[in-house]
Amino acid sequence: MKAFVRRAALAIAGLLALAPAGSSMAQDRPIHAPAAGDEVVVYTHRFNAKDFEQGAKIVEEEFTAAQSRMGQTRLNYFLVNPERHDVVVVSFFGKDESVDEWHEYMGRLDVLDRLAPLRREPLAFERYQVRAVTEAE
Repeated sequence: MKAFVRRAALAIAGLLALAPAGSSMAQDRPIHAPAAGDEVVVYTHRFNAKDFEQGAKIVEEEFTAAQSRMGQTRLNYFLVNPERHDVVVVSFFGKDESVDEWHEYMGRLDVLDRLAPLRREPLAFERYQVRAVTEAE
C-alpha cells in the first residue's frame, strides 16, 4: 500500500506541476519547473489526530520559510489526508540544489524538532529522479 501511495503522490504532483500556480502562497515570479534529471523527495508526516492541523500548518509554512532562508529555489506540493492525519510533501529540487545539504540544514532540523511531539510515527521519505515531464491537452 505504501508504494501505491507514493506513486499516487508523485503522479498528482506531476500533474499539479504543469498547472498554473493558484495557491495563496504561490508567488507571481516564475517558480522552479521540474525537468528530467531533477531530484524529487517525497516526505510523509503522520500526525496524532489532535495535532494534525497544527502539524500541517508547521510543515507548510516553516519548511517553505527554511528553504527560502537557505537560499533554495524549490517547488513543493503539500498533499493532505485529514482522515488519516497525514501530510505528504512532494519537493522538486533543481539541478543546482542539494538534497543532502537540505537534510543537514539546521533550519530544517529545527522544524523537525518542533514536529516530533506532534507525530505518531517518525518522518518517512523517499528519493526519486524526474524521468519526464509531459503535458496533454
